[in-house]
Amino acid sequence: MELIDKLKYKYTNGNLATRLIFINIVVYISVSILRLFNLLNLGWLALPPLEYDFITRPWTIFTYFFLHVDFFHLFFNMLMLYFMGIFFYQNFTDKDFAKFYFLGGIAGGISFLIYSVLTNKINSLLGASAAIYSVFFAMAAYQPHLQIRLLFFQTHFKLIHVALGFLIFGFLIQPSNVGGNVAHLGGALFGYFYMKKFEKGNDIFDGIFKGFTKFFRPKSSLKTHSKQAKSTSPPRNDYDYNEQKVNKQQKIDAILDKISRSGYSSLTAEEKEFLFQQGKLNR
Repeated sequence: MELIDKLKYKYTNGNLATRLIFINIVVYISVSILRLFNLLNLGWLALPPLEYDFITRPWTIFTYFFLHVDFFHLFFNMLMLYFMGIFFYQNFTDKDFAKFYFLGGIAGGISFLIYSVLTNKINSLLGASAAIYSVFFAMAAYQPHLQIRLLFFQTHFKLIHVALGFLIFGFLIQPSNVGGNVAHLGGALFGYFYMKKFEKGNDIFDGIFKGFTKFFRPKSSLKTHSKQAKSTSPPRNDYDYNEQKVNKQQKIDAILDKISRSGYSSLTAEEKEFLFQQGKLNR
């Protein structure tokens, strides 16, 4: 029960990226069990080609990016989503994440549908990769020169180069998965160009996502009070605030470097909790 309580706490208090990881895992387990007993036809949830079944299953443009082929497909997508969330929430909010993630997933689905018409391919699409690439390239557009360090490498790379490298690598290792790669490209292009508009204040989808993230957050059982307690901490000036932000970023970089060298399991409980707390910022 203690583990379940901890998971409930992390879900309830986590940001949207964290909650999506939980949801994707639960969906994967549920779908696997249902398919084991032949109780679910995956075709009703995966995105089919436009000329075949999409017209009768329009909801699949949304449901397909909650499905995964196998455990490793799920694992690598959720690992990528976790780290993208850490970067994203240093500058943006839950509502912003929802825009790039869900609209990027839909953009990837539309790209796949167009590809299916042009090539007469009959394979279906599933996986959260297009949505994740949308967030990935949104951050690459926002901070293209941000230096990050990857696992097994002793040097730092610009974020834009890492994003492009991941996208190209996907095409190289799965050349037969053209439809999936086209969806990844569609999500990536949407995230990149939408961020360019977003930075200039041209947020054409803002009204759609007002209150949207509430659908993914359970209602709190705690009663709220109209009066808020006064803060006992002294106000911070700009210098103190900026210094604290720099120190926090340096700590994040140090932890990510440690993950690059020795893996996530090498982190202390305090370091893992710190990363988790950073993921909750600006919800």
